[in-house]
Amino acid sequence: MDKYLKHKPAWLQLVIFGSLTFGIYLSIGLVAFFGIARLYNVSFDQLQNLDISQPGVLPALKLLQGVLSTVIFMLPALVFSYLSDQRPLNYLGVKKPIPLNFWWLGAILLFLAFPLASWVNQLNQHIHLPAFMKATEEKLRAAEENASKLTAAMLNMKGPSDLAAILFLIAFLPAMCEEFFFRGILQRLFIQISKRPWAGIIITAIIFSAFHGQFLGFFTRILLGILLGAIYWYSGSIWPSVIAHFVNNAIQVIYVYYDKSYIDKEPDLQPMIIIASAAAIGIIIWYMQRISHTHYGEIYDTDDEMILPSGRK
Repeated sequence: MDKYLKHKPAWLQLVIFGSLTFGIYLSIGLVAFFGIARLYNVSFDQLQNLDISQPGVLPALKLLQGVLSTVIFMLPALVFSYLSDQRPLNYLGVKKPIPLNFWWLGAILLFLAFPLASWVNQLNQHIHLPAFMKATEEKLRAAEENASKLTAAMLNMKGPSDLAAILFLIAFLPAMCEEFFFRGILQRLFIQISKRPWAGIIITAIIFSAFHGQFLGFFTRILLGILLGAIYWYSGSIWPSVIAHFVNNAIQVIYVYYDKSYIDKEPDLQPMIIIASAAAIGIIIWYMQRISHTHYGEIYDTDDEMILPSGRK
């Protein structure tokens, strides 16, 4: 009997991965939380309530964000891949993309998607929950206002050294850790469950957005999750999606570095730019599909075939 998890039913793998993630967070994440609070001599409540007016809370939150990105996302992905395959890094997609065009295609895709994502974000700001959920919406908007204040404080960069540090903390580290977790593991499992690549990509994108817990950016992150998922699937490598994710995050950090008002508002874009952005996304995804060497049976080590959108195998 093969000892690796990849030979178990996909639903069972998903349950094991969820349990593993929760267990690692409880055993290591909470220890890190209290340890960082003690290191900076701040209270648990001050960290939990994002009380950045208190000395030490903001640097503690910055360190906590970096540690939790690793604990919640990267560590479970690495442990699960080790339990799933004799070549755990290959299982995650840590290999060069084929063809090599994907090294730059993902970054170009996310760069060109920026106008469309900004427009979707503007629409998302004006979405309201049903009247009977008014109290819930008010709480969500209040929580996001507090999160926005924290983001503004974190992105208060006074020079190139601050920019470099924030690019690592907010652009690079989340891009690396989240891609290993969401695309490297979750998307892989959902595609295996559905045998429909786009179904797995979309489901993962919804979960990716929900994990961020931001009502006002929910649909924007679904769009970005779908694009990152397509990059990972068609390239067969985790690196193009990591690079693309980093590019998306870095654009926003650099934008704020030069114009702090971007924290509170989206850039004013002409309709033709938004339409051109949507068209570029469609063309690049079509091109990625044309040049992709991805094969379902090879990825999942099975004779099963994926189900195409038309229903043909």
